Amino acid sequence: MIGFFAFAIGFSLLLTILVRVAGLNVRRGLPKQNQALLTLSFIGLVILAWWLFTRGDRIEERMIAPLILPSPSEVMHAYPKLHFEQALVRSALQSFERVTIGFTLAAIVAVPLGVFMASFGAVAAFFRPLALMGAYVPIVVFIPLSLAWFGLGETQKIGFLFIGCFVALLPLVIRAVDDVPRAFLDVAVTKGATQWQLVWHVLFPVAQAQIWENLRAVYGVGWGWIILAEVVNAQAGLGYLISISERRGHTAAIFAIIFVIVLIAVACDQLWRLGARLLFPYRFK
Repeated sequence: MIGFFAFAIGFSLLLTILVRVAGLNVRRGLPKQNQALLTLSFIGLVILAWWLFTRGDRIEERMIAPLILPSPSEVMHAYPKLHFEQALVRSALQSFERVTIGFTLAAIVAVPLGVFMASFGAVAAFFRPLALMGAYVPIVVFIPLSLAWFGLGETQKIGFLFIGCFVALLPLVIRAVDDVPRAFLDVAVTKGATQWQLVWHVLFPVAQAQIWENLRAVYGVGWGWIILAEVVNAQAGLGYLISISERRGHTAAIFAIIFVIVLIAVACDQLWRLGARLLFPYRFK
Protein backbone atom coordinates (compact mmCIF):
# COMPACT_ATOMS: atom_id res chain seq x y z
CA MET A 1 0.00 0.00 0.00
CA ILE A 2 2.84 2.40 0.82
CA GLY A 3 4.38 1.63 -2.56
CA PHE A 4 1.18 2.66 -4.34
CA PHE A 5 1.07 5.95 -2.47
CA ALA A 6 4.76 6.57 -3.22
CA PHE A 7 4.20 5.90 -6.92
CA ALA A 8 1.12 8.16 -7.09
CA ILE A 9 2.82 11.05 -5.30
CA GLY A 10 6.07 10.61 -7.25
CA PHE A 11 4.23 10.55 -10.58
CA SER A 12 2.27 13.71 -9.78
CA LEU A 13 5.39 15.56 -8.63
CA LEU A 14 7.40 14.49 -11.67
CA LEU A 15 4.60 15.50 -14.03
CA THR A 16 4.28 18.89 -12.33
CA ILE A 17 8.02 19.49 -12.63
CA LEU A 18 8.06 18.52 -16.31
CA VAL A 19 5.14 20.83 -17.14
CA ARG A 20 6.80 23.66 -15.22
CA VAL A 21 10.18 23.21 -16.88
CA ALA A 22 8.71 22.81 -20.36
CA GLY A 23 6.97 26.18 -20.08
CA LEU A 24 3.76 25.00 -21.72
CA ASN A 25 1.02 27.49 -22.56
CA VAL A 26 -2.46 26.93 -21.16
CA ARG A 27 -4.96 25.57 -23.71
CA ARG A 28 -2.73 26.28 -26.69
CA GLY A 29 -3.41 23.82 -29.48
CA LEU A 30 -0.73 21.70 -31.11
CA PRO A 31 -0.29 20.85 -34.79
CA LYS A 32 -1.55 17.37 -35.60
CA GLN A 33 1.96 16.23 -36.47
CA ASN A 34 3.22 17.22 -33.03
CA GLN A 35 0.26 15.51 -31.37
CA ALA A 36 0.95 12.30 -33.28
CA LEU A 37 4.65 12.49 -32.44
CA LEU A 38 3.97 12.89 -28.72
CA THR A 39 1.46 10.02 -28.74
CA LEU A 40 3.90 7.74 -30.55
CA SER A 41 6.62 8.78 -28.12
CA PHE A 42 4.52 7.65 -25.18
CA ILE A 43 3.75 4.31 -26.86
CA GLY A 44 7.43 3.85 -27.69
CA LEU A 45 8.49 4.55 -24.09
CA VAL A 46 5.93 2.06 -22.77
CA ILE A 47 7.13 -0.65 -25.16
CA LEU A 48 10.76 0.09 -24.31
CA ALA A 49 10.09 -0.14 -20.57
CA TRP A 50 8.08 -3.33 -21.14
CA TRP A 51 10.98 -4.89 -23.02
CA LEU A 52 13.55 -3.83 -20.40
CA PHE A 53 11.54 -5.27 -17.51
CA THR A 54 10.89 -8.59 -19.28
CA ARG A 55 14.08 -9.26 -21.25
CA GLY A 56 15.96 -12.46 -20.61
CA ASP A 57 15.54 -16.09 -21.61
CA ARG A 58 15.42 -17.40 -18.05
CA ILE A 59 13.24 -16.34 -15.16
CA GLU A 60 16.32 -15.56 -13.06
CA GLU A 61 17.50 -13.02 -15.62
CA ARG A 62 14.26 -11.06 -15.63
CA MET A 63 13.27 -8.14 -13.49
CA ILE A 64 9.61 -9.31 -13.59
CA ALA A 65 8.54 -12.94 -13.83
CA PRO A 66 6.68 -13.97 -17.02
CA LEU A 67 3.68 -15.12 -14.96
CA ILE A 68 3.24 -11.49 -13.88
CA LEU A 69 4.30 -9.69 -17.06
CA PRO A 70 5.17 -11.61 -20.24
CA SER A 71 7.56 -10.14 -22.77
CA PRO A 72 6.34 -8.56 -26.03
CA SER A 73 7.59 -11.56 -28.01
CA GLU A 74 5.73 -13.98 -25.74
CA VAL A 75 2.51 -12.05 -26.27
CA MET A 76 2.98 -12.14 -30.04
CA HIS A 77 3.67 -15.90 -29.95
CA ALA A 78 0.36 -16.41 -28.12
CA TYR A 79 -1.71 -15.34 -31.14
CA PRO A 80 -1.22 -18.43 -33.34
CA LYS A 81 -2.38 -20.74 -30.55
CA LEU A 82 -5.33 -18.49 -29.75
CA HIS A 83 -6.34 -18.42 -33.39
CA PHE A 84 -5.94 -22.07 -34.35
CA GLU A 85 -6.78 -23.78 -31.04
CA GLN A 86 -9.21 -21.39 -29.33
CA ALA A 87 -11.02 -19.71 -32.25
CA LEU A 88 -9.90 -16.15 -31.52
CA VAL A 89 -11.66 -14.64 -34.55
CA ARG A 90 -14.95 -16.40 -33.80
CA SER A 91 -14.79 -15.23 -30.19
CA ALA A 92 -14.07 -11.66 -31.29
CA LEU A 93 -17.09 -11.71 -33.60
CA GLN A 94 -19.25 -13.13 -30.80
CA SER A 95 -18.18 -10.39 -28.42
CA PHE A 96 -18.76 -7.76 -31.10
CA GLU A 97 -22.28 -9.05 -31.65
CA ARG A 98 -23.07 -9.03 -27.93
CA VAL A 99 -21.75 -5.51 -27.35
CA THR A 100 -23.52 -4.13 -30.41
CA ILE A 101 -26.88 -5.70 -29.62
CA GLY A 102 -26.81 -4.69 -25.94
CA PHE A 103 -25.73 -1.16 -26.81
CA THR A 104 -28.33 -0.78 -29.57
CA LEU A 105 -31.14 -1.86 -27.26
CA ALA A 106 -29.93 0.59 -24.62
CA ALA A 107 -29.76 3.44 -27.14
CA ILE A 108 -33.29 2.75 -28.42
CA VAL A 109 -34.61 3.18 -24.87
CA ALA A 110 -32.22 5.74 -23.35
CA VAL A 111 -32.18 8.36 -26.11
CA PRO A 112 -35.93 9.14 -26.29
CA LEU A 113 -36.31 8.71 -22.53
CA GLY A 114 -33.41 11.10 -21.90
CA VAL A 115 -34.82 13.65 -24.33
CA PHE A 116 -38.23 13.54 -22.66
CA MET A 117 -36.74 13.72 -19.15
CA ALA A 118 -34.74 16.81 -20.08
CA SER A 119 -37.81 18.37 -21.73
CA PHE A 120 -40.64 17.65 -19.29
CA GLY A 121 -40.37 18.00 -15.53
CA ALA A 122 -43.03 15.38 -14.82
CA VAL A 123 -41.22 12.74 -16.85
CA ALA A 124 -37.92 13.64 -15.17
CA ALA A 125 -39.42 13.35 -11.68
CA PHE A 126 -40.99 9.97 -12.43
CA PHE A 127 -37.87 8.37 -13.96
CA ARG A 128 -35.25 10.13 -11.80
CA PRO A 129 -34.23 6.91 -9.99
CA LEU A 130 -33.12 5.45 -13.32
CA ALA A 131 -30.85 8.44 -13.92
CA LEU A 132 -29.37 8.14 -10.44
CA MET A 133 -28.47 4.49 -10.92
CA GLY A 134 -25.61 5.31 -13.25
CA ALA A 135 -24.05 7.64 -10.71
CA TYR A 136 -24.33 5.53 -7.55
CA VAL A 137 -24.74 1.84 -8.48
CA PRO A 138 -21.57 -0.06 -9.49
CA ILE A 139 -21.94 -1.97 -12.75
CA VAL A 140 -20.78 -5.24 -11.15
CA VAL A 141 -23.98 -5.26 -9.06
CA PHE A 142 -25.92 -6.11 -12.20
CA ILE A 143 -24.04 -9.37 -12.81
CA PRO A 144 -25.91 -11.41 -10.16
CA LEU A 145 -29.11 -9.53 -10.93
CA SER A 146 -28.89 -10.31 -14.64
CA LEU A 147 -28.24 -13.95 -13.79
CA ALA A 148 -31.36 -14.02 -11.64
CA TRP A 149 -33.48 -12.23 -14.24
CA PHE A 150 -32.23 -13.76 -17.49
CA GLY A 151 -30.64 -17.08 -16.54
CA LEU A 152 -27.27 -18.39 -17.70
CA GLY A 153 -27.73 -18.22 -21.47
CA GLU A 154 -27.10 -15.64 -24.16
CA THR A 155 -29.96 -13.46 -22.93
CA GLN A 156 -28.10 -12.81 -19.68
CA LYS A 157 -25.05 -11.43 -21.49
CA ILE A 158 -27.13 -9.19 -23.75
CA GLY A 159 -29.23 -8.12 -20.77
CA PHE A 160 -26.20 -7.21 -18.69
CA LEU A 161 -24.69 -5.13 -21.51
CA PHE A 162 -28.07 -3.47 -22.08
CA ILE A 163 -28.35 -2.48 -18.43
CA GLY A 164 -24.76 -1.27 -18.25
CA CYS A 165 -25.01 0.84 -21.41
CA PHE A 166 -28.44 2.18 -20.44
CA VAL A 167 -27.47 3.45 -16.99
CA ALA A 168 -24.35 5.08 -18.46
CA LEU A 169 -26.09 6.64 -21.46
CA LEU A 170 -29.27 8.02 -19.90
CA PRO A 171 -27.70 10.81 -17.77
CA LEU A 172 -25.46 11.81 -20.68
CA VAL A 173 -28.46 12.26 -22.99
CA ILE A 174 -30.25 14.28 -20.32
CA ARG A 175 -27.23 16.54 -19.89
CA ALA A 176 -26.84 17.02 -23.66
CA VAL A 177 -30.44 18.23 -23.99
CA ASP A 178 -30.20 20.33 -20.81
CA ASP A 179 -27.20 22.17 -22.29
CA VAL A 180 -29.22 23.50 -25.25
CA PRO A 181 -29.35 27.30 -24.77
CA ARG A 182 -32.71 28.70 -23.67
CA ALA A 183 -32.52 31.23 -26.50
CA PHE A 184 -33.32 28.55 -29.07
CA LEU A 185 -36.59 27.78 -27.28
CA ASP A 186 -37.51 31.45 -26.89
CA VAL A 187 -37.10 32.07 -30.62
CA ALA A 188 -39.17 28.98 -31.49
CA VAL A 189 -41.95 30.02 -29.10
CA THR A 190 -42.16 33.46 -30.68
CA LYS A 191 -42.64 31.70 -34.05
CA GLY A 192 -45.60 29.75 -32.66
CA ALA A 193 -43.94 26.36 -32.08
CA THR A 194 -45.94 23.79 -30.13
CA GLN A 195 -44.53 21.88 -27.15
CA TRP A 196 -43.94 18.82 -29.34
CA GLN A 197 -42.17 20.93 -31.94
CA LEU A 198 -39.94 22.44 -29.26
CA VAL A 199 -38.76 18.93 -28.41
CA TRP A 200 -38.27 17.33 -31.83
CA HIS A 201 -37.53 20.44 -33.94
CA VAL A 202 -35.46 22.45 -31.49
CA LEU A 203 -34.04 20.57 -28.49
CA PHE A 204 -33.23 17.26 -30.16
CA PRO A 205 -31.74 18.68 -33.39
CA VAL A 206 -29.49 21.04 -31.44
CA ALA A 207 -28.40 18.33 -29.00
CA GLN A 208 -28.06 15.44 -31.45
CA ALA A 209 -24.38 16.06 -32.24
CA GLN A 210 -23.52 15.81 -28.54
CA ILE A 211 -25.82 12.81 -28.16
CA TRP A 212 -23.84 11.13 -30.96
CA GLU A 213 -20.61 11.74 -29.03
CA ASN A 214 -22.24 10.24 -25.94
CA LEU A 215 -23.28 7.16 -27.93
CA ARG A 216 -19.74 6.82 -29.15
CA ALA A 217 -18.33 7.03 -25.62
CA VAL A 218 -20.77 4.51 -24.14
CA TYR A 219 -20.18 2.04 -26.98
CA GLY A 220 -16.48 2.16 -26.16
CA VAL A 221 -17.23 1.58 -22.49
CA GLY A 222 -19.33 -1.43 -23.50
CA TRP A 223 -16.15 -3.09 -24.74
CA GLY A 224 -14.74 -2.70 -21.24
CA TRP A 225 -17.76 -4.50 -19.79
CA ILE A 226 -17.67 -7.44 -22.21
CA ILE A 227 -15.25 -9.21 -19.87
CA LEU A 228 -17.82 -9.09 -17.06
CA ALA A 229 -20.63 -10.11 -19.40
CA GLU A 230 -18.79 -13.26 -20.51
CA VAL A 231 -17.57 -14.41 -17.12
CA VAL A 232 -20.42 -16.87 -16.45
CA ASN A 233 -21.30 -19.85 -18.65
CA ALA A 234 -19.90 -18.47 -21.91
CA GLN A 235 -18.87 -20.87 -24.67
CA ALA A 236 -17.22 -18.22 -26.85
CA GLY A 237 -16.18 -14.60 -26.63
CA LEU A 238 -13.07 -12.65 -25.70
CA GLY A 239 -14.04 -12.56 -22.03
CA TYR A 240 -14.43 -16.34 -22.12
CA LEU A 241 -10.92 -16.71 -23.59
CA ILE A 242 -9.50 -14.48 -20.87
CA SER A 243 -11.20 -16.58 -18.21
CA ILE A 244 -9.82 -19.80 -19.70
CA SER A 245 -6.32 -18.32 -20.02
CA GLU A 246 -6.40 -17.08 -16.43
CA ARG A 247 -7.30 -20.53 -15.10
CA ARG A 248 -4.47 -22.09 -17.11
CA GLY A 249 -1.93 -19.46 -16.07
CA HIS A 250 -1.39 -18.23 -19.64
CA THR A 251 -0.64 -14.60 -18.86
CA ALA A 252 0.72 -13.95 -22.35
CA ALA A 253 -2.61 -15.02 -23.87
CA ILE A 254 -4.47 -12.66 -21.51
CA PHE A 255 -2.38 -9.72 -22.70
CA ALA A 256 -2.88 -10.79 -26.33
CA ILE A 257 -6.66 -10.84 -25.92
CA ILE A 258 -6.64 -7.47 -24.15
CA PHE A 259 -4.80 -5.98 -27.12
CA VAL A 260 -7.44 -7.43 -29.46
CA ILE A 261 -10.19 -5.78 -27.40
CA VAL A 262 -8.36 -2.45 -27.49
CA LEU A 263 -7.83 -2.65 -31.25
CA ILE A 264 -11.48 -3.45 -31.92
CA ALA A 265 -12.65 -0.66 -29.61
CA VAL A 266 -10.29 1.87 -31.24
CA ALA A 267 -11.41 0.81 -34.74
CA CYS A 268 -15.07 1.19 -33.77
CA ASP A 269 -14.32 4.56 -32.19
CA GLN A 270 -12.81 5.79 -35.45
CA LEU A 271 -15.93 4.68 -37.30
CA TRP A 272 -18.04 6.66 -34.83
CA ARG A 273 -15.75 9.66 -35.41
CA LEU A 274 -16.16 9.29 -39.19
CA GLY A 275 -19.93 9.13 -38.74
CA ALA A 276 -19.81 12.37 -36.77
CA ARG A 277 -17.91 14.09 -39.58
CA LEU A 278 -20.47 12.94 -42.13
CA LEU A 279 -23.57 13.74 -40.06
CA PHE A 280 -22.37 16.93 -38.33
CA PRO A 281 -19.71 18.52 -40.55
CA TYR A 282 -20.33 21.95 -39.00
CA ARG A 283 -18.62 20.78 -35.78
CA PHE A 284 -15.32 20.20 -37.59
CA LYS A 285 -14.96 23.50 -39.43
